[in-house]
Amino acid sequence: MDKIIFGLIVFFALLSYAVGIKQMLGGTYKPSVFTRVIWIFLAINSLFGVVLSHSTTSSIVLASAMLAGNVAFCGVSLFKGDKRFGLVEYVSIALLIISGLVWVLFDSPLINLSISLVAHFIGGIPTYVRVLRKPTDESPWFWILFFIASLLSIIISWGSPISLLIFPIYYTIFDGSMFGLSLRGRKGGA
Repeated sequence: MDKIIFGLIVFFALLSYAVGIKQMLGGTYKPSVFTRVIWIFLAINSLFGVVLSHSTTSSIVLASAMLAGNVAFCGVSLFKGDKRFGLVEYVSIALLIISGLVWVLFDSPLINLSISLVAHFIGGIPTYVRVLRKPTDESPWFWILFFIASLLSIIISWGSPISLLIFPIYYTIFDGSMFGLSLRGRKGGA
């Protein structure tokens, strides 16, 4: 049963990125190339943080799928993305560097993972602003699919210490809230 759930986690996580890639190719979504590059490094950092902090297997599966999706997403954004570089990118880079220093100096993967998640959240602020202003600019499908993958990761690991579930808990909240915000003003929901 675990292998089926792990497969579903990968399926829903990668499907969410496929939805985003389809939007980019269709010209309806134009993410920041620089943010996507930073998020690849954050995804690498998160994967190592999850693995080295001995998180649950489902967290590792989710982090691995996220890294693969981010690589694909970034590759497409190189051709279809926005090339502007702003304050969010500077803050995200700074947090990525701090996270790396914490990693090297203190060997504290859980703190490192937490810093990566904070950097991800800061990088997501422009998306929150955009979806608050115009909910129809965001695809609810992109957000609900990764939300489902994250929620499955929590469900299969239910009873584990919360410190081992920080990664999927964060993405359940982040993607779930984006999904809810992107539904506003739509007739018939998603």
